[in-house]
Amino acid sequence: MSDLKGTSPSLSRRSFMKLSMAAVGAAWAGVFVQRKIFPSGGGSTDQKPVEIPLSELPVGGNRTFTYNGKAAMAIRTQESVKAYSLICTHLGCVVQWQPGERQFYCACHEGFYDEFGEVLSGPPPVPLESIPARIDENRVIIGEEV
Repeated sequence: MSDLKGTSPSLSRRSFMKLSMAAVGAAWAGVFVQRKIFPSGGGSTDQKPVEIPLSELPVGGNRTFTYNGKAAMAIRTQESVKAYSLICTHLGCVVQWQPGERQFYCACHEGFYDEFGEVLSGPPPVPLESIPARIDENRVIIGEEV
């Protein structure tokens, strides 16, 4: 019989903490991999176009909406309407529009995008996803190919 004085058959506190931290790390890695392999989050790709009355989107204004189950925003300029997903391309956080600076900001990791969704600084690897948008008479149609 071996001499196991002072040891317990259960996990030590240190072993338990190491195991717990490894499990949390594995869970986060799984979420990260899932977002990179399946970026749509399993949402439907046959989203119906979103329609916004033109009167509710004045020149220089913006409007948030949901597209394919994700937060999105339309911005109206003098020339046209642009629409973008509000999902950060770094780790999937929701970005915020800063109208004074005319840029999108991801507070989670200090990512910045310009008003056209292009990366200005921070960790985002690619621009925000652009969504087709157009003005048709007295309404804005978003998500319908022109």
